[in-house]
Amino acid sequence: AAGVPGTVPPDEVAGGRFAERQTADFNALQLPNEINELPDVQAVFPYREVRDLLDGLIGNVQFVLIVIGVLVIVVAGIGMMVSIYNSMNERRHEIAVMRALGAQRTTVMIIILLESILLSLGGGALGVVIGHCLTAVLSPFIAAYAGVVIRFWDFQWTEWTLIPGLILLASIVGYLPAVIAYRTDVGSSLSK
Repeated sequence: AAGVPGTVPPDEVAGGRFAERQTADFNALQLPNEINELPDVQAVFPYREVRDLLDGLIGNVQFVLIVIGVLVIVVAGIGMMVSIYNSMNERRHEIAVMRALGAQRTTVMIIILLESILLSLGGGALGVVIGHCLTAVLSPFIAAYAGVVIRFWDFQWTEWTLIPGLILLASIVGYLPAVIAYRTDVGSSLSK
């Protein structure tokens, strides 16, 4: 292997002259293969081992956190639906007045859906701001402990998926109260 261009003789590897030697036909991608051909030497890829270890550990933790996050979103969605439903019962008279003044059923339904969407987007925006503020406050501790610097304005692409996700969730959650508002009987609601 000593006569092949781009290979390094074992005595140069052992003597420390390996880093000094650079040839025109040296190919960094072939370096591990060439090192493995030498006797008593093996190329090591610590980044692969560390990556595999972290993927094994953090991947499972990340999956658990995603499941917990989805459960929190589902529970929050149910809570929002109950809240809007209860407010619909309290606002039956106002809805009936709107309908008596000429508002169509679909207009009332759209108002309730928009209320649900705005409530969801407002909560999502507030959550992102609070999360980034907490990150900014805890960033020095994270940097000191883990060596990772996280800044307030560092946004992940997944955060932008919140917008359509929140609109979809709010539309699903607001649908039942909107249908109830759609079916509100003007006569019986005004007589109460």
